[in-house]
Amino acid sequence: MERGLYAAASGMISNQAMQETLANNIANATTVGYKQENDTFSAVQGMVLNRLQDGQGNGPEIGELGMGVRLSGTYTDWQQGPLAQTGRMLDASLGDNQFFAVQTAQGVRYTRAGNFQIDGQGNLTTDSGKAILGESGQPINVGKATEVAIDGRGNLLANRQIVGKLGIAEADTRFLLKAGDNLFEASNPNAIRTAANPVVRPGTLEQSNMNIVLGMVRLLTTSRSFEMSQKAVATQDELLRQAATEVGKV
Repeated sequence: MERGLYAAASGMISNQAMQETLANNIANATTVGYKQENDTFSAVQGMVLNRLQDGQGNGPEIGELGMGVRLSGTYTDWQQGPLAQTGRMLDASLGDNQFFAVQTAQGVRYTRAGNFQIDGQGNLTTDSGKAILGESGQPINVGKATEVAIDGRGNLLANRQIVGKLGIAEADTRFLLKAGDNLFEASNPNAIRTAANPVVRPGTLEQSNMNIVLGMVRLLTTSRSFEMSQKAVATQDELLRQAATEVGKV
């Protein structure tokens, strides 16, 4: 009887983890360059069942009884999101597996979000104010220029004069980890390098690759599955109560 309780409880835990991942994806459905996450699950090692011994002392195997599921990992979906034409001179999107280099307090991080700003010191930054690095590895400054734009070669132009070039990297995404604030870090330094053939699309932005309609459907399905597992736990608990308090009275 306890096996049923464990299986139902594992279903609750797994569905709760999936709900949290889906909720985070949905919350970022409008985040520029966001890459959705997906959970993977595996079966908990089951229990082999045998028949009662026959006249010859044998207990033939019947099969395996499942013991539930567990979260085995979470991975990032690197499929490119749809491109939106903005016409804004400081917007840009990149080719597959290419990233803008960003300076943070923890070191260089990487992003797909190309909705750039100019801060009070004239530096090109992310929308949250972190400096975008040029190919020299230093922030790009436009001074007090009144007209700033990015061209198709990744150059940053201030009043129509080139003042720097975007530092664009390409990565083996298997070794990229989410670092918060729509940034990624490389778990293996050899997995990221300067892009040999950067693809820069000025005036466009890569949208989140999260389909909010499908996400809401999955969230609703997962929520109902959680409720079913919850009811199964309650049923198992009631059966255990009856076994402990009533069976002994017979």
